[in-house]
Amino acid sequence: GQLLQTFEGHPRGPLAVAQDGTLYCGVDHTVLVQNGENGSHLRTLTGHTGAVLALAIGANGNVFSGSKDQTVRVWSGHDGTHLHTLVGHTGMVVALAAGRDKVYSGSYDTTIRVWSVDGGTHLQTLTGHTGAVTSLTLGPDGTVFSGSSDGTVQVWSGDDGAHLRTVQCSRIRIESLAVGQDGRLFAGGGNGTVQVWRAMGSAGRCTFSPG
Repeated sequence: GQLLQTFEGHPRGPLAVAQDGTLYCGVDHTVLVQNGENGSHLRTLTGHTGAVLALAIGANGNVFSGSKDQTVRVWSGHDGTHLHTLVGHTGMVVALAAGRDKVYSGSYDTTIRVWSVDGGTHLQTLTGHTGAVTSLTLGPDGTVFSGSSDGTVQVWSGDDGAHLRTVQCSRIRIESLAVGQDGRLFAGGGNGTVQVWRAMGSAGRCTFSPG
């Protein structure tokens, strides 16, 4: 592909891109908002008291930021207004995933908390990991995948949060997750490997085998 633009001066941190191309970057305790076409600074979102470690964009355009301060903050994607602060985690929030009407936050407290996209209402807490929840992603059908320092990927129903499956990834810390449109699960490990798992069976309730 062709390189279109290079934005310099970015420290290491999470990134998220809105549907209109606006770029959100976690920088220390803040979220830097930039024009995705030319990199110009639009605004800076402030309020966290710890480093911003995760970002996600909701279907309604709201921006979610997870932090070392154990909270998730919700911002208007229109003008950056602070809308809600979501509290309840007892460890830093390092993973976020946003679906059509729900947002999922993963924390070092080993849990996943489920929130409504619109009002930020706490809907549910998913438990089952024995280590920090370090990554989250959603499948094409809304199925939730959570990776952890305990070396597993847990699979949850996006409808009611029911636990569907445990994928044991050779006891490596899971740093990142992605799910393809064909259902394949990609798990990036702390040892520098990517494991690829093939979904077998009906959608929503599936088993996984190494691909």
